Formats: sequence, C-alpha cells, structure tokens
Amino acid sequence: MLQNISWSQYWWVIILTSSIYYLLVWIIIYKAKFSLLRFKPRISDTVLNSGTDREDISIIFGDLEGTFANKRNKSELILALQKKIQSYQEIEDPGFRDSINRFILSESQSKCSIRLEEDDLRTLWK
Repeated sequence: MLQNISWSQYWWVIILTSSIYYLLVWIIIYKAKFSLLRFKPRISDTVLNSGTDREDISIIFGDLEGTFANKRNKSELILALQKKIQSYQEIEDPGFRDSINRFILSESQSKCSIRLEEDDLRTLWK
C-alpha cells in the first residue's frame, strides 16, 4: 500500500493536515478576540448573577456617554460622573466596576481630553 503513494503526495497530505491543524488551533486561541470585535461589551455572567438587576452594560455605557459632552474641567466631569454613578453604587462586583472605570478612562481621554487618575476613579464610587 505504501508503494502506491509518491513522495509528493505524502508531502501534500502532511502540509494540508498540518495547515488545517494550526488553523484550528489559531481559531480556538483567538476566538475571544473575534467575539470582542463583533459584539458590544456585556456584563459577564458572574456580574449578572451577583445582583445587577440584569442591566446590560451597553445601556449603562450609553447612560454615561452623555456625561462627557462639553466637559472641559476635570472637577466638573467628576461631579457629573458621580451623579450618574450613584444609581450603580449597589453593584458590589469589582469586575463590573473595572469595566465601567475602563470606559470612563477611555471616554474622558478621547472626548474631553481629560486624564483621570486612580484617585479620581475611587472618588467616583464613594
């Protein structure tokens, strides 16, 4: 049986199977990155199960987005964000707060050109 297979056929099979294997491995490893590109951020299951009233984090982000409009002063932005965040104070999950904080940092930098520090973020959640 092996006498019927040429070396070129053997190498084509090896190249084809290894390519398929590495393609599948690459898809499995980078699956999380693909899902982040296609979907809007959502609250993780652990956050949803920890008493967030099943609110979608994209709704919260949308609620916070209006806060960044026309804010040129750091203290004015912090006060406006504190008022918005008060309704989310009961959520105790640190993962939820981390995602909100990352959103606030990126939006304040991009829309207001205001760089917030860790102390500022802690002030928001007091």
